[in-house]
Amino acid sequence: MKQSRLKIIRVGFALLIFLPTTFIFLDFRDLVPVKIYRSVTFLQFVPSLMKYLTTFSLISAGFIVVIIVTSLVGRVYCSAVCPLGIFQDLIARLGRKIRKKPYRYKFRKPNSIWRYGFLALPILICLFGGGLIGVYFLDPYSIFGRIILNFGQPVYQGVNNLLAKIMESMNIYLLYPEDIIMPGIVVCILPALMLIIIVWFSLRKGRLYCNSICPVGTLLGLISRVSVFQIRIREDRCTKCAKCAAVCKAGCIDLKHQTVDSSRCVACFNCIGQCSEDAIQYQPNKLLKSSQNQPVQTNNSESKNDKIMGRRNALTRIAAAGLTLAGLSDKLFSSILPDSKKKIPSKIKPAKNFPVSPPGSLGIRHFTSHCTACHLCVSACPTGVLQPSLNEYGLTGIMQPHMDYSTKYCNFDCTKCSEICPSGAILSISLENKKSTQIGQVHFIRDNCIVYSENTACGSCSEHCPTQAVTMVPFKDNLTIPEINPEICVGCGACEYACPVQPYKAIYVDGNEIHQVAKQPQIQELEEIEMEDFPF
Repeated sequence: MKQSRLKIIRVGFALLIFLPTTFIFLDFRDLVPVKIYRSVTFLQFVPSLMKYLTTFSLISAGFIVVIIVTSLVGRVYCSAVCPLGIFQDLIARLGRKIRKKPYRYKFRKPNSIWRYGFLALPILICLFGGGLIGVYFLDPYSIFGRIILNFGQPVYQGVNNLLAKIMESMNIYLLYPEDIIMPGIVVCILPALMLIIIVWFSLRKGRLYCNSICPVGTLLGLISRVSVFQIRIREDRCTKCAKCAAVCKAGCIDLKHQTVDSSRCVACFNCIGQCSEDAIQYQPNKLLKSSQNQPVQTNNSESKNDKIMGRRNALTRIAAAGLTLAGLSDKLFSSILPDSKKKIPSKIKPAKNFPVSPPGSLGIRHFTSHCTACHLCVSACPTGVLQPSLNEYGLTGIMQPHMDYSTKYCNFDCTKCSEICPSGAILSISLENKKSTQIGQVHFIRDNCIVYSENTACGSCSEHCPTQAVTMVPFKDNLTIPEINPEICVGCGACEYACPVQPYKAIYVDGNEIHQVAKQPQIQELEEIEMEDFPF
């Protein structure tokens, strides 16, 4: 096989991974089977590692496959499996199309301090009790998921609604409009900043993000130093035309010394097809020439003025984007989203001790210590009750999903999040067990209830409760008022969501730090009534 075909194989495999990975974050109609979710996320390094540490099952050990493959053929994970890496390639290609001319890359000295600093950072944060915040803020799969969910899914839903409206005018009802749940402004700021940084790096510096910030790339780079197959330059054939270096998005080809830094090479194979002399080849590593893989300090760096201008431009764009996001008001979102619930004022604030973590997560500690904040569960949740957190779990749990009952409630007959979680933060749970898992308990503030404060008939909370933990009992003047039974409550939040009072609910769910088992509701048997025989 000609080595020039390696790029074609890499691109084909990358699209085979990237397209379904992207769609599972866009899918809001539950079109993708659970098996596809598991297959797509199996090879994602950090989620797979976290799930293995939870279950200790080789079935979930996709990261081991990645390590083995990297030790054999180099960092193909970065170019053909990692969705964020493939996304950077697509952005760079789009930039070339817009400019109508290719961007010429050049050799860069390795940023060893940055690379190994970002690799050590999440480890140190974990050791000093900071949780996984350092892991999921730098995990490429989780970054990609947050970007697609926060910015891609609303656009996808908007296109769906537009097409549904057009088709409806033609009496075609294949599509139907969907409520667009917009994420909060503060929640969007961090993914927006990461998106700006990644796009700028991709357009100007190729894979600099992968080789300077990404800890997964750095870790796999250490392994690829000793990989069996590596890209080499044949000195007897090389004319130093620089065609290979011009297309090397990793900036790892040093023509002055005719070496390739295998720790930074992402195995994109762009260079092989550019060499007309067949001087650059992908071949087994020879121990006698292992010294050629060491990065060499050269003077082929950018000028100081270029560096300063590049940094200024990057900071300017980031600041402009941050100001744009900060300038958006709640009125903008309220004009997009329908307000279906009547707002009735209330005064007493609920006393919530713990946030509510998803069913199957066992409790807050297990969930926050395993969740990588990839937001796959957020995108797949059919009701949209799972939303990224701000301070619900504390500073170390920012962006990790929580049950937001102001948005929606947990469907009593749904276990989707437990079926697709790639990191083991939400363990698989049967529907039967889910219906008895108590993730929180219901509480009632009588003074906030409109039945008590305004003598107005209501019963929304009781009507929505699936376990009869909220029932209506006689109050006065033929009115009924809620009565709660926390022991049989599963904490689904249907009552809290249905309660019409604002800003403080009359009925709410306080999360369980450790999930419990709810008692079964007692079913009252109907008394048998003796019926007399009909006289005819």
